[in-house]
This record gives sequence, C-alpha cells and structure tokens, in this order.
Amino acid sequence: MSYVKYSDSRNRSIFSAGLHEFFEDFFKHNFHRAITFNLALTHENVSQADIIVLSLCQGETLTCFPELLARQKGIVLGFVDDELRFSALPSCFQDIIFLPRRASLDRISGVLFIAWFRTQLPGYTWTKHNCFDCQHKGLSRQQIRILVNFYRGLSVVQTAQALEMSQKTVFTHKYMLMQKFNLRSDYELIVLLRRLMEKKSRPTCFAITLKIIMQNR
Repeated sequence: MSYVKYSDSRNRSIFSAGLHEFFEDFFKHNFHRAITFNLALTHENVSQADIIVLSLCQGETLTCFPELLARQKGIVLGFVDDELRFSALPSCFQDIIFLPRRASLDRISGVLFIAWFRTQLPGYTWTKHNCFDCQHKGLSRQQIRILVNFYRGLSVVQTAQALEMSQKTVFTHKYMLMQKFNLRSDYELIVLLRRLMEKKSRPTCFAITLKIIMQNR
C-alpha cells in the first residue's frame, strides 16, 4: 500500500477529490497497489507518507514548512500557479518536483511514474536535509505589524494611521515584501498571508501578533 499525503487549504473539495481519484487509478493500473489518502499535514502523517503533495500559493515556497522535518522517504510534489514564476530556497524543497496546477494528467502521470520508479530501484537512498543552511524568508517585527493590518483589510493609508507612521514608510515596506516573496498583486499578498495564518510556519509570530491585536480590539 502507498500512503499519499495531500495538503491544500484552499480547495479541498474539488482539486483534492480529483487528485484522490487520479492517485487511486495511477497506482492501481501501473503498480497494482492500493493507496491511503490523507489531508492532514502533521508530523506523523508526513513521516509515513510515500508521496507528499503540496498545493502552493505564490511566495509560499520561500517560507518554512516545519512539518517536512518529519519526512523519512518518498516523493514531494508541489503544485504551483505559474511554474515559470517561483523559486524554492528552503532546504525542505531541494528535491521537490514542481508542476503547474493546470498540468495535464498525462504530464503528471509521466513525472510521477519516473519519480516513483526511481524510488523502487535497489540501492535507492533519500538524503535528509537539515535546517542549518536553510534560506527561508523571514519577516522583521515592523513588517509583521504592517502585514497584520493588511491581513485585516486596511489600506496603506489606514495602516499608516493605525501604526502612526508615514504612508511612504508603509508603502516602502509593502514594496519590499512584494519583492521578497515575488508577488505581483494585493491578491497574491493576501493569499500568502492567509497561508501563514493557517499553518504553523515561520514566521509563526505573524499569527500570534494578529491574534493579540484582534483580542485587544
């Protein structure tokens, strides 16, 4: 039996259901194996998974995924919106296979077949990466304060007023953050902020800061 771990907080009912059907059919016809499909991204599930599938928003490949530290084997597939506009620096992603979310089933099948076949070869070993030289992107305390207000729906002007700083300072920080995570629109920024809130990733202080602010309102 193959164990497939899938993580996507945005559209579990549609995209994940389609992937579930795909993996079941793929392993049944190519390898005569059944699969267990799990949606929870936990250390326990990751440690058992033969295949880990991540649905990543723009900029998310530059953040930390502490759950992947529990990985013991197998393949990691990362679905992205634009395969030509992303970069992956964290150690966890050094051997990840990136595919566009709109990739055809034929392309996914071909990539998965080769990757799976390689893991079944005699003598195959997987090298675990450590976090010592990881280059995931971080946020300063000032940037977190600004992003929390963007997450709450405030504009640059409103954020400047709330934090008692100049609009130019807020705009500059926003521009630098967009550059740091390779974002092109406010929509991509908000989607990334929601991901930081939903998972236990670094910088975890983003979620903590937002929680404190909302409690004190």
